[in-house]
Amino acid sequence: MNFKVPLFLAFAASLGGCTYVHSYFSKSDLDDANAFCEQSRSDPALRPIAGKLPIASPDEISPEMLALDARPTDTELEAVKVLSRDQRACRQRLRAVMQAHEPAQLATREELNMKLDLVTAELLKRNMSYGNANRLYRQASLEASDKLTEQAKQDMADAQEREAATWRSLGQSLAGVAKPKDAMPRSERSCSWVDSSIDCSAH
Repeated sequence: MNFKVPLFLAFAASLGGCTYVHSYFSKSDLDDANAFCEQSRSDPALRPIAGKLPIASPDEISPEMLALDARPTDTELEAVKVLSRDQRACRQRLRAVMQAHEPAQLATREELNMKLDLVTAELLKRNMSYGNANRLYRQASLEASDKLTEQAKQDMADAQEREAATWRSLGQSLAGVAKPKDAMPRSERSCSWVDSSIDCSAH
């Protein structure tokens, strides 16, 4: 067997693990970032707004939180400022993960962060209730989630197409390597009589 064949096969086999390895490290880094963000839950400075605003994710928003008509008190405003500071640190960690593994998602996440900050700014000015702020947080999060889902689908389709193209290329290369070489063309023979015998030796 031509020595190139095992090399091609080894390379092809490695392709199957690339997506898995990428996903593993991406999930590991994301888990670390989320664990960092979750630390805010134990911050005593946030107790005044516990159950009034989401701490680590808009997914925490409950129907009861959407129904809150109250606006922040002076004590609660200080807690909102601490939460905003913690969330900025959280976003920086998440942004580093996205930059390394999913850079196509950065624009959507930055847009979401800007919307969340605008809502927090209005809350700090006491221009809206907790319930209104939570509704806007949730809406912005859902819109971003829809965009990220569409991006993920497109990214997956692109990755599958690239992988399929690589396999096609490898298949063509393997076919070329394994194809038996054409037999050497025979020299044209010219037969003729030599005395009473036929001579078909090559000329």
